Amino acid sequence: MHLLMNEVLIASDDALTQTLAARIKTLWDARRSVDASRLNALLTEDYTAVHRDGTLHVRKPTEQEIALEEIDHYQLTHLRAVPIGPESALMTYIAEIGIASHIAPTTLKFAMGEVWLKQLYDWKCRYSQATVLK
Repeated sequence: MHLLMNEVLIASDDALTQTLAARIKTLWDARRSVDASRLNALLTEDYTAVHRDGTLHVRKPTEQEIALEEIDHYQLTHLRAVPIGPESALMTYIAEIGIASHIAPTTLKFAMGEVWLKQLYDWKCRYSQATVLK
């Protein structure tokens, strides 16, 4: 499947989904460009992630860790936010990423679940989990 460069297809047109979708696009752009400071500005200080290999990471990623992802392009679809509190939301979506491998280009597909918190008028990701889809 050919992915369009950095495409985002939103499943819901409510204001919360629109707001968080923009933040998520910025997050993925930072991953693709290996911009640790821009990526980490979108994460809470106590950020936790479960990576696709099942490993638990209880801190913000380093630039070296982001570079290992080798993201060439991505497509995000089915983005939907569900409020889970007055200033928190569960964001779910499908992420397809193209990996720029030296051996052979690869496309991976994940179901993403993220918890976003509003801190000082700004939304930040507190938790992220990627589940590999076949």
